[in-house]
Amino acid sequence: MEIGKKIKQLRLNKGVTQEALANALGVTYQAVSRWENETTMPDISLLPQISVFFGVSIDELFEFTEEAQYERIENMLNEKSTLSDSEFQNAKYFLEKQLNQKNENVNAIKLLAWLYAHRSKTFEIQAIEYAKRALQLGDTSKSMNNILRDAYGSPHTDWNYRNRHELIDFYYEHLKTYSDDMRAYRYLLPALIADGRTNEARDLIENIRNKEKPELLYVFDAMILRREGKINESEKLLDDMIKQFPDSWYTWSIIADFKADDCKYEEAISCFEKSFELQEKPRFTDSLEAIAHIYEIKKDYQNSILTYQQIIELLKTDWNITFGATVNKYLQKIDELKIKK
Repeated sequence: MEIGKKIKQLRLNKGVTQEALANALGVTYQAVSRWENETTMPDISLLPQISVFFGVSIDELFEFTEEAQYERIENMLNEKSTLSDSEFQNAKYFLEKQLNQKNENVNAIKLLAWLYAHRSKTFEIQAIEYAKRALQLGDTSKSMNNILRDAYGSPHTDWNYRNRHELIDFYYEHLKTYSDDMRAYRYLLPALIADGRTNEARDLIENIRNKEKPELLYVFDAMILRREGKINESEKLLDDMIKQFPDSWYTWSIIADFKADDCKYEEAISCFEKSFELQEKPRFTDSLEAIAHIYEIKKDYQNSILTYQQIIELLKTDWNITFGATVNKYLQKIDELKIKK
């Protein structure tokens, strides 16, 4: 049993409300609700207080099955923007233990990848904050600028840092075993095109032309032409895409991406809006996020704020998401924009 379920069971047995438990522990009732819904778990520092409140040992609070542990970790990674040291270490300990018992445990491996990526993102956010502060205080050193650039994922000026040959080599090797993994092609092709290896990209596209979605092939073909400087040919190809798939939200999203790349922001906003309108519920947030970014670039902070508020409402109506890391990310962005405004 998950600790959240155990807490709920103990609370109901004792006949107390979530508010009463929250007051006793010095937390919000929303925190207790999230524990009981298995979205998050109590911080390890609260376990002694919880055990005292219910008159049980700390060990009695934990009755995890392996399946419940996996589910808890996945929920935690989905819902929390940052993890405490104890949350990270507990998840890491469990997953590595599972991996030691079975070396090819895919669930443990993929969650470890996700766990470290999540942790890395947290550290990147902290690196950005401190690098910005150092720069603002007059430390204009190369190292601080490098930290800021790398944390944001901004391109390098040196080719030997920005080329993607290791990623490309991995996918080539991967496809030798999993030749029908279409998602691998979708990640390999943009890397090849970005590195200017367009002839290789063309060969790959021909290998999958009868397997991949036609809309996506238009995208890769257009990307190749643009990388080779054949802008007019690329534009004609995209016009043909619109004629072939005029009612596809994906078509208009791709057109919008290209418009935004060319800094044709008003046209991009119009295309992103059309893409959003064509989607069936539940709708994705990507088009709205892109619109918010464009407004921020244009220093139209009020419309950027309104767009982020629209995203929060979309999460509520289409996905039933009203709190957690996803919502907090947009609320934080709104606060930052209000300061800029």
